[in-house]
Amino acid sequence: MFFRESWCLACIKALKDLESNKTYFTGENIRLIAISTDMLADLKKMSDKLQLSFPVLADENQEFLKQYGVYLHGEESPYEDTGIHGEPAYFLMDENGELLYQQRQTSPYGRPSADELQQIIRFIKKKLQTV
Repeated sequence: MFFRESWCLACIKALKDLESNKTYFTGENIRLIAISTDMLADLKKMSDKLQLSFPVLADENQEFLKQYGVYLHGEESPYEDTGIHGEPAYFLMDENGELLYQQRQTSPYGRPSADELQQIIRFIKKKLQTV
C-alpha cells in the first residue's frame, strides 16, 4: 500500500484497517508493506503510535512512486492540498514480482477496504492461472 503521509486521516484509517485484518493476510501468505513519501522520522512516530506490525517504508526521493506510476500531488495539481505527496495506491504481486492487482488514485478517497482487498485476493486465487 502506498499512502499519502502520516498526517492523512484517511490513510491512518486505512492503515488501522489493514492492521486489524492482518491475521487474514498473513494466513493467505500475503506480506503487508506500507510506503509513503513522508520523512522516515514521521513515519516511525506514526507507526509506533498506531502499533503497526508491518513495515512502513519511506520513499523520500519518490523512487518507488515513479517506478510504479503512483500519482504525485504536486504544485501543478488542479486542487490545493497539504504539500507535495504521493496519492494512495495498492499493489498485489506474486513471489516473482508479477503484478496481480493495482489500484492507483488521485485523491485520498475511494481506496479499497481490507474487506474489499480480501474479496480481490479470493478472486485472484480462484482465477490464477498456473503455468
